[in-house]
Amino acid sequence: MNDSAAAQADKSQVGLKLMALVVRCLNTVSLHDVDNSSSKETIEELGVLLDAELRQQKSVELQCVGGIPFLNGARLKMGEEHLETAVALRRYLEHLQVQEISFGAGLRREHLRGFFLAFQKHRRAPKPQAILQEKLGLVRLRETLSASTVLTPREVLLRYYARLVVLLKHVIGSQTPVRVERFRRVLQRLAEASVGHEALLVGLTRFHRKDVDGGQHGAAVAVLVLLMARRMGMPRAQQLDLALSGLFHDLGRGTSALPPEREFDRSSHELLARRGPLKTALRMLQRPLDPGRLERVVAAHDCLQPAWSGPVQRPVGLAGRMLAVPCAFDLLTFPAPPHPGLPPDTALRLISHRAGTRFDPRVVRLFTAVAGFYPVGTLVRLSGGQLGVVMDVPTDPAQAARPRVRVVQGAGRTKADYVVDLAEPGQRLTIVASLDSTESDLNVPHFLFS
Repeated sequence: MNDSAAAQADKSQVGLKLMALVVRCLNTVSLHDVDNSSSKETIEELGVLLDAELRQQKSVELQCVGGIPFLNGARLKMGEEHLETAVALRRYLEHLQVQEISFGAGLRREHLRGFFLAFQKHRRAPKPQAILQEKLGLVRLRETLSASTVLTPREVLLRYYARLVVLLKHVIGSQTPVRVERFRRVLQRLAEASVGHEALLVGLTRFHRKDVDGGQHGAAVAVLVLLMARRMGMPRAQQLDLALSGLFHDLGRGTSALPPEREFDRSSHELLARRGPLKTALRMLQRPLDPGRLERVVAAHDCLQPAWSGPVQRPVGLAGRMLAVPCAFDLLTFPAPPHPGLPPDTALRLISHRAGTRFDPRVVRLFTAVAGFYPVGTLVRLSGGQLGVVMDVPTDPAQAARPRVRVVQGAGRTKADYVVDLAEPGQRLTIVASLDSTESDLNVPHFLFS
């Protein structure tokens, strides 16, 4: 890593820490008085970080545009573990109708205290945007940023996918009633933004996960089945209905303690089918049950409860057949710890081997056409020794194993950045293996979205 890249990485880390501290302070003063010991402690932590940064520059500007956080105009590189914090920051700032908090050189603790007092005063007022009229000293709020800050299609996709994950994690982790229309609106915007960028949407499902609470799994299955329905030419309303079923199909199902290679034996599937829909139904029946929620319970049952007829095992209903393949693929590649995930191409081979028994062969072919034999975002080793990230899915099914690859490391472990289309006539490079990106210490989504 050169000096410029190292400086950029350090700046991003500072921005992520600043974002986390600002959100912690806003959370704390939402619950306690500013002079409470908990509030004082978090404000002091924020002050110490700002003191260090303001020795080197005139101001520190934390911005949130379209749900994407920036530090001094540079977009922060986030992992999955930062999504909740970014969404919380967006909610606080949108409520105040501001997009930037700026801290100027010479900032003192009384300036921070004054800002948080103003926040407490206006957060529940009829017009919270009146905070913009407050005199906050060296803490400044801006309502809008310059017109030059325009979200790219990649950033729009990332914004709505992150919102989908965080909403689902909130429902799973709390007893909040399922408000289906809220999820439908986010899915609809995500679907609209993904037209022409389907490969990037597949790549979003390949973020590594530090927990298995179901938020990332449900979102991944939802967007994959949405793209499958789009490839089939289904009406938009039916696409969204299937995506909603994918989003909630796993709601309430416990974490599997089984290794990936046992996911497909009969006894384990019967066990999971009994645990999943029953737990989901019991949770939902504790609240008023409307037809929308009942529909999600049925979809979960269809996907997880197989119909047995001698040696043949298959899910029941259209939703079950459509959801079973992306669900199994995601569980195989991102299983519950401590089990290692299978490489994507190995998982697809295992699923293809069960086509005609556990899975509908037509759905398996459809899924492969959408996700690719080496799905977008897969880290691969080429025959020349290079490492690359799969960027899209070949349009010709006969070339499914020869996608377009962005080479990120040369044969001698040198830094590289160029694109190779393996399907081009005369191209001799081939994929020899797919790799676990965590072992190579590479942030694969960064290459997809840079």
